[in-house]
Amino acid sequence: MQSELYSLPLMVYGVYGIIATVFAAMVNYLLLRSVKNIGNNKLHTPNNNGHDNLVRWASQTKPTIGGLSLFVVFLLSVSSYYLLPFKDAELPPRQLFALLGSVTIGFIVGLIDDSFRIAPLFKFMGQIACAVLMISMGVYINVFSTFVANALFTTVWVVGIMNAINMLDNMDGIAAIAALGILFCAMGILHLTGVFTGFYAIVFVGVMAALIGFLFFNWYPSKMYMGDSGSQFLGSLLSFAGILFIWQFKPAGNTGFYLPQFVLPAVVFALPIIDTTTVFLYRIARKQSPFVGGRDHTTHHLAYCGLSDRGVALTFAVIAALSLVVSVGVVKKWVIDPYYLPVAAILYWIALFVTLQAAYRYGKKNRKKTK
Repeated sequence: MQSELYSLPLMVYGVYGIIATVFAAMVNYLLLRSVKNIGNNKLHTPNNNGHDNLVRWASQTKPTIGGLSLFVVFLLSVSSYYLLPFKDAELPPRQLFALLGSVTIGFIVGLIDDSFRIAPLFKFMGQIACAVLMISMGVYINVFSTFVANALFTTVWVVGIMNAINMLDNMDGIAAIAALGILFCAMGILHLTGVFTGFYAIVFVGVMAALIGFLFFNWYPSKMYMGDSGSQFLGSLLSFAGILFIWQFKPAGNTGFYLPQFVLPAVVFALPIIDTTTVFLYRIARKQSPFVGGRDHTTHHLAYCGLSDRGVALTFAVIAALSLVVSVGVVKKWVIDPYYLPVAAILYWIALFVTLQAAYRYGKKNRKKTK
């Protein structure tokens, strides 16, 4: 009976995913054919706002136009929901407004930054606006017993994830792989919690398909980057998805702090969280601004360890797959016992963090030897 219930949605999602992938690939191809100077970045050159552009691993300039196809397919996916032959329940209008508004703000702010290389403060204010819009529409993380604390924590979450995805866009395929891994986790959670035929499933399928279509042109050696328009759009969407579906696992009636609630988000968002945390800590230790770009990410240090660009991307893909397996296991156990402490998931995250730190230090030594 359960297989029959999901057979139609799976077929629809599969067909839609294929169509959306081909459509996104075509959009990216046409953009590459038509673009000349629009979207081309000069690497690590100060602009008239006095801050450095994002430092990328590749030595040549490429157009930062990948975010356009992601946003277009997202909008088409939102519209496609109303054509589906199945629906779980009516989507709350305030929730829909929060989603559309926040991802649009993220996309537009990123697009402006791609075009004019604006001051970092402008981008930060855009990220704050995304968080404020979500919170004002009732979309926030319920961790503490007071609304103010929850609102502040949600703001840190949204701004943090938007910056983390932006910082991962430093090597071919990395940001797209990390985003795909998170969306696969979200789809698994939707399936396990019985909302597999709702609005967010078709939206996530569409964005996942768009990311695959983008990866055709972003896989090493890439022909384009997603740019800030893509990373800010994805950061807003993923932080929103995290609030609704990944931070929700808390025993009914518990309105206070609950430590196991933090485990699932840490596992699902392991790649962006660990990379950003590592970069921030090392830059602060060097008395350097953590917001200035550089080739000091975990991805770069995996390359310093001897991995090829493809090898680094495949390593991140394997980690994303492992995080998917662990997160699905956590949700399955939670459904049976809401007070279950996911020790295995905690150990997995610690092991992953320690392993990447060891790779970082080894890569750092190798880089000094080759200088």
